[in-house]
Amino acid sequence: MPAAVAAPLPPAALHASALVVDAHCDVAQVMLDERRDIGRRLRSTHFDLPRAAQGGLAAQFFALWVEPDAYHGEGAWARTLALLGAVERAAAAHPGRLAPATSAAEVRAHHAAGRVAAILALEGAHGLGTDDPALVLRRVGELAARGLRCFGLTWNNSNALAGAATAADGVGLTALGRRVVRDLERRGILVDVSHASDAAVRDLLAVARRPILASHSNARALCGVSRNLPDDLIRAIAAGGGVVCANYFPGFLDAPTFERLNRLKAAAAADPAPRAAGPRGHAAARRRACAATRALPEVPLARLVQHLRHLAAVAGPAHVGLGSDFDGMWMTPAGLPDVAALPRLTAALRPHFSDDEVRGILGGNLLRLLAIPRG
Repeated sequence: MPAAVAAPLPPAALHASALVVDAHCDVAQVMLDERRDIGRRLRSTHFDLPRAAQGGLAAQFFALWVEPDAYHGEGAWARTLALLGAVERAAAAHPGRLAPATSAAEVRAHHAAGRVAAILALEGAHGLGTDDPALVLRRVGELAARGLRCFGLTWNNSNALAGAATAADGVGLTALGRRVVRDLERRGILVDVSHASDAAVRDLLAVARRPILASHSNARALCGVSRNLPDDLIRAIAAGGGVVCANYFPGFLDAPTFERLNRLKAAAAADPAPRAAGPRGHAAARRRACAATRALPEVPLARLVQHLRHLAAVAGPAHVGLGSDFDGMWMTPAGLPDVAALPRLTAALRPHFSDDEVRGILGGNLLRLLAIPRG
């Protein structure tokens, strides 16, 4: 007599059974510039600890992102350290709810104790504030010593390590980039290719000895913008054991929305006030931009599910994850306004994947990368 097949779990039970991991969130900027306490329920962010608990989040990658137009050289490095310090202070202020983590074992331990695991991620090597090879490597070491676990090669600006997806320079992975990748792999730091050019991703795949991560990238086949990944690169990342994490930003889910948002962005860029006012001016500009997006048509949650299904079809479900880009975007998909709404995403995935596949997409696949021994 064949063994009985377990019935699929209801969505709420399935979500509760998963360790949910988000590979990208930009809330550190708000924590630093606006002195927001993520231990409280906030109205101006997508993420805070009360809503993370409500959404069943086990681990959050906190992006350390430096605005390249506002910070240069030593100022950029100081900004990176200030963002890192903001995350460290939040963990110190809320030790029962937030704790640093660099491994899957630590994520699991923190989750069992009711804490969100905080994983540090640099978004763009320009945040190191230097092109000097020796100093670049020294600063990578400094960040590693303070718990950095993920290193994004670029943001939207090409740098001394690699070309950016949105740049027209055609730069791939440079000689210094290859040297830094070897050092990152030696330290067990994940190399993140979101924002990197296609050429840089291909160059990296040719030299990488460890699985790589795309922390917040969607499928170019469904939304033809350069920030999304083509199928051949998605397939190659998976073949190397890596994970591609879907971005919730409607502009990377839907091409018409991308064009509408670009027009809003161009209008915001023409305003000199944010540049003159420094970080607080940029924060105010972000709030105005968010308000402007309310007039745009919403992108349904089903569109995010389409991207996740496409990534799974190309890469295999074991190589797909979540990288929200919360607090780094102006609008969210309908029905997914913040981290508290994550159970709705699980419910939307439920008809298309098995229980184990859903648990993997929600966080299990990223935990596999974090479980790779360091060194």
